Amino acid sequence: MGVVTSLPAAVQEVVWQAWGEGDSLRRIADRAGLQEHHVRRYLLRHGGVRPVLPRRSPRHLSPGEREEISRGIAAGLSARRVAEGLGRSASTISREIARNGGRAAYRATVADERARVEARRPRAPRLAIDERLRAIVLSRLELDWSPQQIAAWLRREHPDEPGMWVSHETIYRAVYLPASRNLPKATHRRLRSGRTMRRSRLVKRSHGRGHLRDMVSIHHRPATVTDRLEPGHWEGDLVMGKRPSAVATLVERTTRYLKIVPLPDGIKAKDVSIAVARALFNVPPGMCKSLTWDRGREMADHAFLSALIDAPVYFCDPRSPWQRGTNENTNRLLRQYLPRRTNLAETTDHELERIQKLLNERPRRVLDWVSPTELFVATARRLRPQRSPLGSVRSLHTSEVIGAGARSSPHLSLESVELGCAPAEPIEDA
Repeated sequence: MGVVTSLPAAVQEVVWQAWGEGDSLRRIADRAGLQEHHVRRYLLRHGGVRPVLPRRSPRHLSPGEREEISRGIAAGLSARRVAEGLGRSASTISREIARNGGRAAYRATVADERARVEARRPRAPRLAIDERLRAIVLSRLELDWSPQQIAAWLRREHPDEPGMWVSHETIYRAVYLPASRNLPKATHRRLRSGRTMRRSRLVKRSHGRGHLRDMVSIHHRPATVTDRLEPGHWEGDLVMGKRPSAVATLVERTTRYLKIVPLPDGIKAKDVSIAVARALFNVPPGMCKSLTWDRGREMADHAFLSALIDAPVYFCDPRSPWQRGTNENTNRLLRQYLPRRTNLAETTDHELERIQKLLNERPRRVLDWVSPTELFVATARRLRPQRSPLGSVRSLHTSEVIGAGARSSPHLSLESVELGCAPAEPIEDA
């Protein structure tokens, strides 16, 4: 892809700097003195990826040195005299003159342009020349895997075939750059952002919400939770759709395992507490030791929830979503499937199950490319206690509190079957 565009180099620098800082197109246009649609067209041309400008090696002749050669020829100086003045080898100057028409035809600007063109060594992109690799990459993109996940998976699946390895940056370029695009044009829709251009990741400040009574601060949470030394500690939040529709998300801190909790009865505090408690009751024994939430009003009944799950509920500081970053990151991944302004009340339990499974079965870089489901199941097996003929005291208590009228969780997947977990059902009187 050529880097010469209609924008001057100084303006290009302003545009790319502002784009990297996360400015809006309107703000970039103001800073660069352009119209907004011109900025958008320029960025689209490059897929939002800053082009790599060619760099001239100090070993190569510069435009200024070629001008000096031209002046030396005009003054009748020999190649050796010109070379002494430039501090170059006489053979370098002699070859430069010979390859550009000799002393009679040498022109500095023509010689420099020829050198620039010849220095370019265009190479066919990997995904353009390897049909097998391109097919595998495309198949994983269609499963909504990220380029980083694909790159790591390829190295794991083909450890002895370096020809099947590809960097995540190569995949991004194949998706976004017009000149390197070797995948269908609409492939960008399979990425989480769905954007037509690459964009730097921005940290958005959250808005403060109502004050809750008797909150237990996150600073009272044991260090083993903060350091992820002990499994069974969850982070949660609401993912809002078209108001007032929403779902709750629960993410286990050590395994990154996700539970999507439907909220068919709305986001009032008691309804949320019952739905979250039912979802956490269904996890294997030893895998529910605490819950960390933000300061949303849906947690007004946090004491009730704490009693239901028999575990403490901790709260982040105001305007500090990064304190439950595992959940925040997972919610960002979830937005690929549940965009804002989606009416989540119309999203079926089966669809939520499907999304939950997709996210839990992806390999994750933070887990050394193991999937959350694999790690969650393995961790729960290690913690599984010996079965007692009298059953679980906690199971009886939670089932009785929630009652027969509450909606049972539909999200019983791999771990429920393998670990012998059962859904919370009302217990009949003996």
